[in-house]
Amino acid sequence: MKSLITAVTLSASLLAAPAMAMGISSLNLTRDLTFPTPITEPVTQDQVKPGK
Repeated sequence: MKSLITAVTLSASLLAAPAMAMGISSLNLTRDLTFPTPITEPVTQDQVKPGK
């Protein structure tokens, strides 16, 4: 039984190798991440309050 499973696995991998080699391109599988530019806010003494 173990040799049968090994033979089936090897046969399937040899038959599927050309199909996998000509498969879909992996270049466009993930999207490019774009982040918005942060808005600069002026820091004043009123906004910064150390612990009293």
